[in-house]
Amino acid sequence: MITIKEGLLNNGTFLMKSTAFTHTVTAIASALVASVMTIGLTSSVQAQNDEHLQALLEHRTCQRCELSGIAANGANLRESFLDVADLRKSALSGAILAFSTIYYADFRGSDLSNSDLRNTFLIHSDLIQANLSGANARNSRWKYADLTEANLENANLIDIELVYAKLNGANLTNASLRNASLYGADLTGANLKGADLYRADLTNANVTNADLSQANLCRATMPDGRISMQGCTKF
Repeated sequence: MITIKEGLLNNGTFLMKSTAFTHTVTAIASALVASVMTIGLTSSVQAQNDEHLQALLEHRTCQRCELSGIAANGANLRESFLDVADLRKSALSGAILAFSTIYYADFRGSDLSNSDLRNTFLIHSDLIQANLSGANARNSRWKYADLTEANLENANLIDIELVYAKLNGANLTNASLRNASLYGADLTGANLKGADLYRADLTNANVTNADLSQANLCRATMPDGRISMQGCTKF
């Protein structure tokens, strides 16, 4: 008479099927638990985002708030105060942020195209790969801003202060930078084709491999301190 123990040892096929079945059940259970946890976490984050967005819209103040991925196109956030706010990959196209004060905000990958950013005071904020095409940031103060690979095509940057800003690989095609201060800015590989830099200050700026072809540099102060006459109209 064969015992159960002997049968298991002699019946390899039966043993493999039982083990595989156990592993399958375990894998399915683990996947379900992970799925439930992910859904719960996502819901929690979304609820937090909605709560912080509502507070921002009502009180125009946002300190250490989580707003990544929000959809607030055209929102009126004029004169807001944003301090260490997470706004990564947010949709803010056409939003009004004029006269706002922004410290250490994270706008990486966000859409700020055609937004109103006039007279904004933005310090140490992250705008890497942000879309600012057509934005109006006239007369703003953006110190130490990181605009690496940002899209600033056709942006109004007249009288802006971009002191020590990072603009590596940024697209500034046809942007207006008249009277702009780019002192010490890093413009390595930036596209400034057709940009208007009339009387702009590029003192100590890094323009290595920057495309300045067709740019108006009339009376602009170049990195070496010389005054450019490129683009000046001759009478």
